[in-house]
Amino acid sequence: MNAENRPGSSFAEVLTAAVQSRGLSLERLRSRLDEMGVPVSIATLSYWQSGRSLPTRARSYHTLVALEDILELPSGHLTRHTHTADGRTRRELFPWQSVMPVGELVTQIIADLGIDMQGQLARVSMVDRLTINADRTEAMQEGRILWRADRNGLHRWPLVFEQDADGDSGVPTLEATFGCRVGEVVEVPERHLIVAEMLAPRVVQRGEHVLSEYRVLFAPTSAPSFRLTRSSMDPVRTVALCTRFDPHELPRRVRGGYSATMGAEPTEFTDLELTDNEAQFVRADTSPGVHAMTWEWD
Repeated sequence: MNAENRPGSSFAEVLTAAVQSRGLSLERLRSRLDEMGVPVSIATLSYWQSGRSLPTRARSYHTLVALEDILELPSGHLTRHTHTADGRTRRELFPWQSVMPVGELVTQIIADLGIDMQGQLARVSMVDRLTINADRTEAMQEGRILWRADRNGLHRWPLVFEQDADGDSGVPTLEATFGCRVGEVVEVPERHLIVAEMLAPRVVQRGEHVLSEYRVLFAPTSAPSFRLTRSSMDPVRTVALCTRFDPHELPRRVRGGYSATMGAEPTEFTDLELTDNEAQFVRADTSPGVHAMTWEWD
């Protein structure tokens, strides 16, 4: 078994093995990356191969995605093998990533943005309202979060949105509407994903509460919507998922459920009633995990 697939292999070993097995020189690899719009110096590639440095800058994930394509590696393969300096994997260092969409990639982006996820702002309540178009595609999502500061000096948090879309649909657009503003936004077009840095109007002190609201406008797509999910890494007093369908195009079934980790099959499924063209799934005193509303079309 070579280093590409051997459990416990370091990022440097996996990258080196993949480059050697494809018979590519560093100059050729650099040229291919440049053609794909993610220029990287030969020195940087050499450092990554030797283990002298790791891809930790905010734009490094684009390079990893391109490298996986060039080296014919499975999606996310290189990201899974990035390690911290003391040898711990990102999953060990950031256990909260298990409830994040595209966990390891999102973990890396959040870390590169410098957002502290340990002991940060805690969610007290979360409300998401999704609007579905007449053609069954996602139109807009509005969010409302009540935060509590568990220590002094907090003012930043991440928002992650992954759109169910097809082809080159693009990425969602995020707007702050109350009690916050949008900082740096990292886009991953090939995965219809954005990771945004959200900023409170001021630094929040321990015990204070702050309300933030935002709106997401989804990119045009022909892929029908089938779910609304909300992740939480801490217990939350109230989680509410609300969906408004076009009155002339209603799903035949709507359900709500919960899973402990992202990607796991939801449990505790319950059928939800449509009132006119709206459905809601509300959970109180929730555990960390992924809350989901799903629906089926005829």
